[in-house]
Amino acid sequence: MNNEIITKLSKFSLIMSILSVCTLGICPAFGIMGITVGIVFKLKGVELNTDCSKKIKAAVIIGIISLVLFAVDILLALKYLT
Repeated sequence: MNNEIITKLSKFSLIMSILSVCTLGICPAFGIMGITVGIVFKLKGVELNTDCSKKIKAAVIIGIISLVLFAVDILLALKYLT
C-alpha cells in the first residue's frame, strides 16, 4: 500500500476523532470512523511508521472518549426530557 495513502488515512482518523469530541459526542459516527481506520489497518496487517502509529493510537483513544460522551448525552437527554 502507498505510504502517502496510509499517512492521509491516519490523519483522517485523528481528525474525525477530534471532531467527535469537539461536538461533545453528539455525532458518534465521527468517533467510529476514527476507530475503524485503526482496526482496518490492523486486520490488513499494514506496517505503520511511528508517526502514523501515534496518530492511530490517539484516534482510537479519543474515539472511545467520544463514544462515552455520546452515552452521557443520551442519559442526560433521557433525564431531562422525561
